[in-house]
Parts: sequence; structure tokens; C-alpha cells
Amino acid sequence: MTTVFVVRHAEKLDAADSDTPLSPEGEARALALSKELSRANVTGVYASDKLRTQQTVRPLARRNGLDINVVDAWALDELEQRIRKDHKGNVVLVAGHSNTVPQIVRRLSGVEVDGIPEHVYDRLYKVTIAPDGAATLEELRFGEPTP
Repeated sequence: MTTVFVVRHAEKLDAADSDTPLSPEGEARALALSKELSRANVTGVYASDKLRTQQTVRPLARRNGLDINVVDAWALDELEQRIRKDHKGNVVLVAGHSNTVPQIVRRLSGVEVDGIPEHVYDRLYKVTIAPDGAATLEELRFGEPTP
């Protein structure tokens, strides 16, 4: 089984800055994500080329001694291919954006999910892919709840 956790970046500092870092609330959420996945045996970490996604996964990557694989936010074909080819049978964490996470989840699971409202940061999608390609999806929550 291949397991892929897909998450939107945590709370950002400045909505007007296209490459803003995380806010203090976002930093706390990144730590909560690391704690939530501490026993998941994550062996691969991906983030978009934006600072906030990389900061979201950094605590877990450090905890597990992993490099963060940085990919263009819209290189969804490349991301999917790398996960399916390079991480078969492993556990992967992917951080994206409110407008890319639903697409990533759909590509990996075949399931359509609702878009993520701008104020929502606590969603964590778990896609499990069987060796035959059949996939299941769970929608989880982590950290402080958001509406």
C-alpha cells in the first residue's frame, strides 16, 4: 500500500504577499502536523515552490531526517508520477494550496473533493493506493479547528 497525506499550507502571515511565510498560528499548525504524523512512518515529503508550503512540512521532514522535494505548484503531472513511481509502498506527505490540494487528491484517489475555503487550514486528506491501483480517501482534521 502507498499512503499519501495531502495538506494545504498552514496559516500565512500576509495575504497580499505571493510568497509569504507562515504566521505564528501557521507555525503552530506545522508543529501540530508533525505531531499528528509522527507515527505514520513518512519517508517522502513534497511541497510547492512557495515558502509557506515548505515551512508547513519542515518540522516533520526534520523529525524524520528527510529532504523536502520542492516542485512547481502547478506541476501536478510530475508530482503524481513521482509519487506513484518513486514512493510505491511508502508513506508520503504533500503540501499544496487551497486551489491545488483538491486536484492532487483527485489525481491520486479518483475522488472529487470540495475546494478549500480561504479561511480553512485544518484539513488533511489521506489517500491509500493499493498495489492494483484502487484507492481510498479519508478526510481528517489536525491542529486547532477552523470553521
